[in-house]
Amino acid sequence: MRRFFFRGRDLLRSIASLPALIFFAFVVVAFVQLATTDDAQRLPRWLEGFNIQDLDTIRTILAAVVTGVFTLTIFAYTMVMNVIDRSISSYSPRLLPLILAERYHQEILGVGAGTIAHSVILLLGVADPPDAARPPVLAAASAGFFAVVSLVLFIYFIHRVSRSIHVNVLLRKSFEHTLRRLHEITGGGARLVLVEVAPDHDQYFRADTCGYLDEVDIDGLCKLSTRIGAPLHLLARPGSFVFVGDPVVGWSGGSPDKADEPADYFKISANEPVDSYATGFRHLVEVSIKAASPAINDPATAMTAVNYLGQLFRVLTDVPVHNAAEDTAGEGRLLLNDWTYADLLESCFRQLRCYLDSDPWGVDVLRKNLSGVEEACKRADRPEDAAAARRELALLANKPD
Repeated sequence: MRRFFFRGRDLLRSIASLPALIFFAFVVVAFVQLATTDDAQRLPRWLEGFNIQDLDTIRTILAAVVTGVFTLTIFAYTMVMNVIDRSISSYSPRLLPLILAERYHQEILGVGAGTIAHSVILLLGVADPPDAARPPVLAAASAGFFAVVSLVLFIYFIHRVSRSIHVNVLLRKSFEHTLRRLHEITGGGARLVLVEVAPDHDQYFRADTCGYLDEVDIDGLCKLSTRIGAPLHLLARPGSFVFVGDPVVGWSGGSPDKADEPADYFKISANEPVDSYATGFRHLVEVSIKAASPAINDPATAMTAVNYLGQLFRVLTDVPVHNAAEDTAGEGRLLLNDWTYADLLESCFRQLRCYLDSDPWGVDVLRKNLSGVEEACKRADRPEDAAAARRELALLANKPD
């Protein structure tokens, strides 16, 4: 049942969900108009002047709306594809899900396609023979109104697309998305705790397909641990790639019911999971590295990505040190296989040094951010993580200023 829930949620989150709903609403309006041709005289007086009854005029207006909005829609989405292609080729294909998630893209697609479908359905309703056709109520007025709405949305679309071309906007979106994920870590029902890890297990749930481990339901797995009567251990790291047969969850003791298996609480996806906060850190590192490469040669963008990365590491110090999650009653426990602060810091800055350690500006920005991270770790009473930041700083000690 939970797998169907995941699939339904993926469908609602897809780029086609909102346009499909808007499109369906426009189609319903068109059929309602065709079914109420005999009720035109019941319109309010202020609407009677918009209720054109001449069939030839209605056909002309509907045909013009279909032609014009169709051309407008094609032009708009040609621009979207160009923006996506530029963002992918210049910086990172990992930012594509954030671009596609923009609601205004979906709204304009839905309204444009819905206006075309609405006008086409009404046009078919007033087609020949003329003796059998009845003028639908407000057919020409509604088509004209939807066409004007499409034009207004197109103007707004031009503004948003011209703004979204800038890589700083994409970096800000990636930063804010990762920041929300960091805040959600401590905002769930399960409590983050630090416990002694018991690595031995006698039962495993293994992956039946390969892909990225995505959307791990920590609260649900803690409750499943309560029902099994044994702590669960998440053996694969969220966001990592798992192969067929790899153990994903391990435990010792009881077995879950067939209708309530660990596979119901996570998803193995073909797409890199953007909901894993570590993925957001890697996105910023990737953009910084590519911007600093000779092919792009955009050091300002590289420095901006490093600064956002440093801010995220400061925020990460507010997440308590943990290796497990417990339900509120303390009965169910899930041992996590997450990044430690020191490992994530070393992984990110080791890659950044490969491209920025010969650039005086880049070295200065790296030092500034690592010093800030070290101070944040000290304030949060995390000496081991502060030591990791000092080690990274020591590697920059002999670099040019």
